[in-house]
Amino acid sequence: MKRIFFYVFTFCISYGLLSQNEMEDRYYFHSNIDKGDLLTVSQNEDGTLKVVSRENNLETNIYSEYKVFELQKAFPNTKDSLLKTVYNIVTNRVELLGSLQYNFPKKYTRIDQYYPNEGPYYPNDYGATSPVKNLGTTSALYDLDLIKAPQAWGITKGSKKVVIGISDARIDSMHQDFAGRISNYIKYSNSSKGLTCAHGSNVAGIAVARMDNAVGRPGICAECDVVATSYGSFKQIEELVEAGAKVINTSWVLCHMGTYHENIEARINEFYDDGIIIVAAAGNTNDCKRNGVVLHDNGYPASFEKVISVTGVFSEFSAPSENIFIGKEGTEATAYLKDRHAREFSVDKDQNITAKYVQWVMRYNPSIDISAPARTYLIGHELCGYDFVVGGATSAAAPYITGVLGLIWSVNYCLSSYEAESILKLSSEDIEVLPGNERFIGGLGSGRVDAYRAVKMARETKALFGNLEIENRDFYRFNFKIENAPYNITLRNQTFRDSSTVDFKARNSIVLKPNTALRPDKLGFMKLSIDPDIPTEECFPKPPKQYVDIYKKRDTSDSLESDIKFEVAYKKEEKAIYIRPLINDKKSNENYFVQVLNSSNKIIKSEQFKYPEAGSIKLNIPSGQVIVVKISFRHKNENHSLKI
Repeated sequence: MKRIFFYVFTFCISYGLLSQNEMEDRYYFHSNIDKGDLLTVSQNEDGTLKVVSRENNLETNIYSEYKVFELQKAFPNTKDSLLKTVYNIVTNRVELLGSLQYNFPKKYTRIDQYYPNEGPYYPNDYGATSPVKNLGTTSALYDLDLIKAPQAWGITKGSKKVVIGISDARIDSMHQDFAGRISNYIKYSNSSKGLTCAHGSNVAGIAVARMDNAVGRPGICAECDVVATSYGSFKQIEELVEAGAKVINTSWVLCHMGTYHENIEARINEFYDDGIIIVAAAGNTNDCKRNGVVLHDNGYPASFEKVISVTGVFSEFSAPSENIFIGKEGTEATAYLKDRHAREFSVDKDQNITAKYVQWVMRYNPSIDISAPARTYLIGHELCGYDFVVGGATSAAAPYITGVLGLIWSVNYCLSSYEAESILKLSSEDIEVLPGNERFIGGLGSGRVDAYRAVKMARETKALFGNLEIENRDFYRFNFKIENAPYNITLRNQTFRDSSTVDFKARNSIVLKPNTALRPDKLGFMKLSIDPDIPTEECFPKPPKQYVDIYKKRDTSDSLESDIKFEVAYKKEEKAIYIRPLINDKKSNENYFVQVLNSSNKIIKSEQFKYPEAGSIKLNIPSGQVIVVKISFRHKNENHSLKI
């Protein structure tokens, strides 16, 4: 009978006297009330209800401490004895039901929170797949369909108390999608050419673009606050933390974080423990080990343990037959399949698919935490005059995760970093098992992000009588921690095994339904516990913590105070660039970093060398091209243009 009871409530919507300001918080509950006819209900002048108990003054006093907008029988015409005692209660605070149940546990039973009229929300700039009139981009935003963004927006579109930090190239803050969105632009590069013109706007557009403005596209967390700065080193991440960022997007990759690599990782761990998450693009085809094999190389900051590393999948076509063409080899091929990591596949006569050109796929490795769409409409490309406006890679995938984390914290700001990351992974869609992804098993993270499931799960951790449901997955790795405020946790058709670790805590119960298995190996563990005293109060942002600067103060000696210059030359016969410091500071034990960029400002090589040693970089590009060699050392950059 209990299961039927909750099923009926899922579809029950009732209306009462809601004459208060429409923006006022309202929480909706069903509760069985024994002897509910002994409650006298009358209307106050402001439209709220006065509830008086004819049998207990304490009950009357509890009602008087809160606003009650509705108190009436949910099923006035039912003949079912259990449903006869079910009431709709609408109030401004969830604590009303908690206090009533605590003081009258036999009278107020089977309390269930519900959400009336909740459904997907489609803004007027949703793109070509919108079921409502679209006034924004004419591109089809399959990516938003895939992650169920409209369903997530039916719950929240973000909150100003969640600050998203963007470390990237130029964001066009005058564009309608960004004007007024960025509350603090710490550093701004006004480049109007190449990738540095488009990249920042592309990333920010996915994560935080304004929605419902009949322009461009909607951002995932369109109502979160935004701070932004430049990119390329940990210093920019520190700036965003100082500005109050809760989640920081870094859609850039280095092979190493330099002299302070270990110090930076320790500080990132500290940020994480303090409730700040860094999200990073895993990278594409950087050969960081310089061994000609790029697929499993680690890039940074993505590969730090407490940074959420993101790789990409595609989102357009559900089946190979929807996009068959003849490939370069003269045989049938398909591309852009939903939830597949590779872009293109060969197709045999039985419609079986095999990934092609795997040496060029986006990076996949065991450090990856989650996958997200990698191809979409790019605002920056349109602003900067690119010939195409649909594209992307892991730089585009990362801001989906950043935006979803913003939504998660918008519905429950009390969640720790551990819990927010756990929810992100527990709610993800399993994609390793899909045909075409076989060779990428173990390298795509927990799965593909599902914004709706993630936000719904986060909300259940906050609901006074919520039920956090974890189901239908088989996790063989990753660490999961839920401890902050869930009332009930239910595991259904769920497996945690091998090196997975589970630390779940609830206020009332943890229920293991059929087909649930907990089978850790010696590297994993399972811990389930109940704590009825877990706090349930609302949480709010605190002033940013003051961290000690990770970088050492500069030495004032002459050799370090002087600008270090480098000589750069291209040797045609060796097809290599040579870099040599002009000042030999033998006391130094630092690295300098070299990036080679083509005429479109795209990085084609990236290396680091021990100062003051000379370095060389092999290049295999056509003669006649102009390249830029960017050298970074001691917080300064110098650029050298070379014609090959």
